[in-house]
Amino acid sequence: MSRVSPVKMLAVAAMCIALAFVLNQVVLLRMPMGGSVSLFSMMFIVLAGFWLGPAWGFAAGVAMGLLNASLGFIAYHPLSFVLDYVLAFGALGLAGFFRKWRFGLQIGFVVGVFGRFLMVFLSGYFFFYMYAPEGQHAAVYSAIYNMTYIAPEMIATLVLISLPTVKHAIDAVTKAVVSPADYAVIHAANAGSVSANARLVTGAAIGALGGFALVVAGYITRLENLTITMLATDALPFLEPPRADRLYRLVERNTQHLFALNTVGVVFLAIGVALLFSVLKPREEKCDA
Repeated sequence: MSRVSPVKMLAVAAMCIALAFVLNQVVLLRMPMGGSVSLFSMMFIVLAGFWLGPAWGFAAGVAMGLLNASLGFIAYHPLSFVLDYVLAFGALGLAGFFRKWRFGLQIGFVVGVFGRFLMVFLSGYFFFYMYAPEGQHAAVYSAIYNMTYIAPEMIATLVLISLPTVKHAIDAVTKAVVSPADYAVIHAANAGSVSANARLVTGAAIGALGGFALVVAGYITRLENLTITMLATDALPFLEPPRADRLYRLVERNTQHLFALNTVGVVFLAIGVALLFSVLKPREEKCDA
C-alpha cells in the first residue's frame, strides 16, 4: 500500500495555512474584543485535517493561530492566549477524525468549529467577563459574543463546501493528496453527500437561522426603542448620570450588532429559500410531466 510522503504532506499543510491566513485578512466584521467574520478562513484548516489527518490538521491550526497573533492580539492572561490562538485554531483539525465518515467533511467542519467555539467561550468566560453588560451572566455574554462572529462564517462555509462544484474540486485534490486506499474509502463515504435530502436539510436549517436572526434583531430593536423613549422622557429617574451614559453607549454599540443580525438574517433566509426551491422545483416539474 503506497503512502503519502511527509514532504508532500508538509507542502499541502503549508498551502492550507497560507490560504487560510490570506483569507483571514479579508474581514467582513471585526469584533471589539477580538474575533472577526472572515472569508472562509476556517475552511482550509479543516481541509488540512480532512486531507492529512487530525494531527496535521491540529498543527496547521496552531500555526495559523500563531500567525494571526503575530499581527496583534488581545489577551489578559497567558492561558487566554493559549485558548484563543493556539487551542481554538488547533481544534479545527478535529475534522480529520471524520474524514472517512459519510458527510465526513461537513460533520468534521461542524465539530472543528464547535471545538474552536468551546475554546474561545472558555476564554471569554474566565478572562473577559468584566465586559459583560450589567446583569448579564458571563457565560451568556461569552456565548453570544463568540457566536456573533463564528456562526455566520460557519454557516456560509457549510453552504460552500456542500455545493456540487466545490465538492468535486475538493474530491479532486483529495485524490491527489491522500493514498489510493484512503481515497477509495473517503470518496465512497462522501460521494453521495450532495443529494436532494442534504440540500433540503441544509436549506431548512439555514433558513431557520436566518429567520431567528431577524426575530432577535426585531426584539432588540423594540427593547432599544423603549429604552431610548424612557430615557428621553426621564421615565427612569432612578438612573444616575454615569449609569445613563453607559446605557446610551450600550444602545449605540448594539446598533452595529443589529446591522450584522439583519444582514445575516436576510442572507441566510435567501440562501435557505434558494436551496429549498432547488429541491422542490424539479419534483414539481416531474409530477407535472
